[in-house]
Amino acid sequence: MKKVFALILFSLLLQAGLAQEKQLDTLIRRFDDYRVRALQEKIYAHLDRTFYLTGETLWFKIYAVDGSFHKPLNVSKVAYVEIMDKGNLSVMQAKIELNHGSGNGSFFLPASLGSGHYSFRVYTHWMKNFSPEFFFHQDFTIVNPFVKPVSEPDKRPPSHTLAFFPEGGNLVTGIRSKIGFRVLNALGKGSFGKGFVLNNMGDTVTFFTSSKFGIGNFLFTPAENEKYTAVLQDEQGNKSAQNFPEVYKSGYVMQLIDSGDFININLKNKGEQGFFVYLFVHARQIIVKATLQMMRENITSVVFKKSELPEGISHFTLFNDQLQPLCERLFFTYPKKHLAIQVENNQHEYNQRRKVSLSLQTSTNSGKSSSANLSMAVYKIDSLASIEQTGIFHHLWLGADLTGSIDSPDYYFNTNDLQAVQGMDNLMLTHGWRRFDWKDVLKKNDAFEFVPEHNGHIITGVVTQDHVKQRGVLTYLASPGNIIRAYGSRSSDHGKIHFEIKDFYGPRLVIIQTQADTTRTYDITIQNPFFPAVSSHSPPAFKITDNVSQKLLSRSMAMQVQDVFYYEQYGNRFLKPKVDSSAFYGEADATYFLDDYTRFQVMEEVMREYVPGVFVRKRKDGFHFILADAVNGGVLSGDPMILLDGVPVFDVDDIMRVDPLQVKKLEVVTRQYYLGPAAFSGIVSYTTYQGNLGGLKLDPGSVSLNYDGLQLKREFYSPHYENESQRNNKMPDQRYLLYWNPEIIIDQYGQGKVEFYTSDVEGTYRVVVEGSNNEGFLGSFDQNFVVKPRENQ
Repeated sequence: MKKVFALILFSLLLQAGLAQEKQLDTLIRRFDDYRVRALQEKIYAHLDRTFYLTGETLWFKIYAVDGSFHKPLNVSKVAYVEIMDKGNLSVMQAKIELNHGSGNGSFFLPASLGSGHYSFRVYTHWMKNFSPEFFFHQDFTIVNPFVKPVSEPDKRPPSHTLAFFPEGGNLVTGIRSKIGFRVLNALGKGSFGKGFVLNNMGDTVTFFTSSKFGIGNFLFTPAENEKYTAVLQDEQGNKSAQNFPEVYKSGYVMQLIDSGDFININLKNKGEQGFFVYLFVHARQIIVKATLQMMRENITSVVFKKSELPEGISHFTLFNDQLQPLCERLFFTYPKKHLAIQVENNQHEYNQRRKVSLSLQTSTNSGKSSSANLSMAVYKIDSLASIEQTGIFHHLWLGADLTGSIDSPDYYFNTNDLQAVQGMDNLMLTHGWRRFDWKDVLKKNDAFEFVPEHNGHIITGVVTQDHVKQRGVLTYLASPGNIIRAYGSRSSDHGKIHFEIKDFYGPRLVIIQTQADTTRTYDITIQNPFFPAVSSHSPPAFKITDNVSQKLLSRSMAMQVQDVFYYEQYGNRFLKPKVDSSAFYGEADATYFLDDYTRFQVMEEVMREYVPGVFVRKRKDGFHFILADAVNGGVLSGDPMILLDGVPVFDVDDIMRVDPLQVKKLEVVTRQYYLGPAAFSGIVSYTTYQGNLGGLKLDPGSVSLNYDGLQLKREFYSPHYENESQRNNKMPDQRYLLYWNPEIIIDQYGQGKVEFYTSDVEGTYRVVVEGSNNEGFLGSFDQNFVVKPRENQ
């Protein structure tokens, strides 16, 4: 009987194990499906500086990479850039064109901005499907020199705060756990703190002391029927009671032990049913391992070789047999992929108005020369900046994958410092990562709301009638001008319309209208392309001290001098974008330049006399055009599309009222043409001299609005002093920013060179270089040089 019972038990366990193996396959398959659907983009922006005066220009370079390998990602063609104030309100916005994973732009900072710390936020249309916590944020400072700067009253709690993070997420009675903690001061920065934990009786059960930047950990075994309170003591000796994590009577606990070459994951539970659990390990959406574990006496463990773990953050997630996530723990593997950037000066001290030549060399960590895409800023160090630039390497490997701000992320990458390495693991404990929600991974494949902008900016809107969203309504978008562009869209079940526009730069007039219909009128609302949701990130409180007043005055005077002498001529010079000047319908079948013919005063005479391919007919309801069919012979059935400066005109009578003396060109397409979901029997396109619709009155049901397209690239002004005559001219040169170049392309031999000239401003200058290569290697470099007064001046 014992043997029979054992066989039955073994058979049941075997069947249960096979069922759990199927569940594990389901978990892997769904994660992989989600990984394919939910491509992760990461964004980094290199700002030329982190301190500005109003009246100066903020320059930036954007790097867009894939979340797994950090290679340039040519998916999104537009990045959305915002300057956010202390209240997380957007004060400046721009759409930046991306090509092969990079783009650049600028903001002229107007005097309407007040002094304070701001946040520079960047994301793509696709990234709006995910949490704004993972948009790029870089804090920086703006001071308005025309208004006396005033320090902001800090609205954060006046005392220090303490947050606890049990390893894996849970504290369970009777199970020893590691607890991470973080101490923040009133400014929201990591700060030293120590304290102790009290039980119900007020007895001290353990002590804790923070390490650098206010983070640390301690071991603790909670007892049954106890409620704990933590007491924090800050660096001034002030004590305050703090909340302690909830202790559960049942649940799972995860513990990660780093034993050198191996990682041990120990799992324990109390009061939980079920023999089987799943441990799922991934890094940057790359599956590392998925294993089925049997709990024996409520304990199991898994051992990993460190060499098996990819570089960066690995995620160890525990699931029960119903695929419910129970615990999660992060571990950081220091990346070996690094782009080495070397910059050699032709000298380390320069006189005013002298050439600076910098030779650049890039290589991988193995020493192999590598091409690269770099950006460089050269600016005067004046000790006004109080905020550090994050750095591309530290942000993409660390900050982009963690929630919350990280104090001095570069500190944690010093592998020669044992305290820094321990601090990195504390960081993994205290900054929970969740670039996605496991509920989204495990559910069915729902479509994402925001699609990637593969080919260009997408303008979206909603069609309604009496506040009810309308389905199947044909709409058209156009922008009057000499380059003929028109777009069509049919509203979805939810009334949504979208237009993927091309070669759309700078502020433009946009006209959206529906197909002419005398029986129905529609309301069209164009949606804001910028994302309204904000993250928990906010800039620190702004503090200004009296000892910087002289430096602020010097920089303010320099800024005003530059604006007076140079801004009108150089400050608003923009590079002309490369655009396709052909019409959206390509080459017309017939083109008529009206100046080549005798000018008539009436459009009807022009059409009847000059344009044999268009037959003009007048009926009871007005004029109609019928086009010859160049493909099949005869005539095309149906009405053609009529355009004036690219804007559809649905009533031929309106075109007939346009003064033909304002029309420069007429093009005719004598074949069937499809514009999005709409089909037309040919096209008749009029272009005026001014590209301003020639006085045509638009249908009252249309929507006209001023819309900002992709930002035009401002040209960076850098004077040349190649001879004594140029060096001795009397025009002042008070540049604090000597050089900005967002597009330094290093050749296949890893070599490049830049040249620029110093200004009249003496002092120490910093050269900052950032960039990446096509293989996902990231790197930064900085060094200083000195500018002295000119000799014999």
